[in-house]
Amino acid sequence: MLKFSQEVLIQYMYGETSKEVKCAIEEALQVDWELQDELNIMQRTMKQLDTLQMSSPRKSSINAILNYARMEEVTE
Repeated sequence: MLKFSQEVLIQYMYGETSKEVKCAIEEALQVDWELQDELNIMQRTMKQLDTLQMSSPRKSSINAILNYARMEEVTE
């Protein structure tokens, strides 16, 4: 039984694998319950990440970073 890394499974979920790898994963999914569970968990996680609302950093944080970067330029 082939083992697939999480990286390869993520590529599979995004349709970024070769045809050979895609076929190998799909064949393995037919008989490997652990692989099915792992892929299902990863797919649910991906859906949950898509629903997160991202917020922008506060303006004061951005200004602090920019000021720090300016100080670094002066000292170099």
